[in-house]
Amino acid sequence: MKIILPFFLLWVASSPAVFAQCKIALDTVDEFDSTRLIAAKPIVLGYLVATGNVAEDLEGKEYVEEARAIFSYGNEDKIRSFFLTLAVVERKFYMIDPDYNVWLKFVDGPIIQLLNVPEAGEFDRKILMWKYMHTCVVPLEYFHMMKNSLVEKIRIEYKDYKQTIVLEEKQAKALQAAVKCVEERLSTTTQIKP
Repeated sequence: MKIILPFFLLWVASSPAVFAQCKIALDTVDEFDSTRLIAAKPIVLGYLVATGNVAEDLEGKEYVEEARAIFSYGNEDKIRSFFLTLAVVERKFYMIDPDYNVWLKFVDGPIIQLLNVPEAGEFDRKILMWKYMHTCVVPLEYFHMMKNSLVEKIRIEYKDYKQTIVLEEKQAKALQAAVKCVEERLSTTTQIKP
């Protein structure tokens, strides 16, 4: 989980839209334990949602992005895996445990579950909303599904609450491009073929 922490900083500091051709944000090897981490740039998902802040002129509210995603690859002690990290905002505090509680629905029909290792929610006083980070393990079979088909919706199941993020077509294509980008970097820099 220590490796995933920089993703939150990438989410906060990155530009609002990353729909163009995929670019690698991170490709590092840890000097102490040889852990390799490859990550595509963050992708905006879903819609703009109203924050808890009311604008000064009381004409409306400020808006923030519903979610961001980072697709990555990591290896540690001969264990290799792909990850989908989701940073989402919520109006209320919700409980969620590590479990298979993130679902992906593809345009062509299949629905899959991912193992989610969530971080505890953090309250952002600037927008008066809770921020959650969900790090999902993406098995090789699901990696190939994400590479070959577009994700239409993402469902996160908290205790007593379900959040569904609907992807616009350009967002779905950007997510697919990020998957392909990480695969390309991995295959050109190592002998590993996913």
